[in-house]
Amino acid sequence: MPTPRALPSQNGGRIVICDYNQLLQSVTGLLRMSGYAVFQAYDGQAATELCGQLEDIELLVLNTFGTGIDLGELIRDVRQERADLPVLHIGNSVPEGVPADVPTLAEDFTADTLLLAVEALMGNHAERV
Repeated sequence: MPTPRALPSQNGGRIVICDYNQLLQSVTGLLRMSGYAVFQAYDGQAATELCGQLEDIELLVLNTFGTGIDLGELIRDVRQERADLPVLHIGNSVPEGVPADVPTLAEDFTADTLLLAVEALMGNHAERV
């Protein structure tokens, strides 16, 4: 497996990751090593609060399990405050109620696949702002 590309730290895109499971701990570490400012929320309510209170959040990353609430509901709640916030779902299937504009990355992703997905979503967000 190739070494993941490091992103310039001066860009420091701000990401909220929901849940503390082992998979998302790995995602958090990889994104931090790649220059992103990552904030971890222990459940869906905390993720909603972080996205609403922290400035310049550019991406929300969710896993199928561990949010404590329905993923579709969580995304709708976050987007009431930040309508254009991109969301990345990591899981092996798309839960019911997740909006069509939320891509799903299979849990067997590579570091490069994750970084490309994050770059694409944050790039799209930057163009809309």
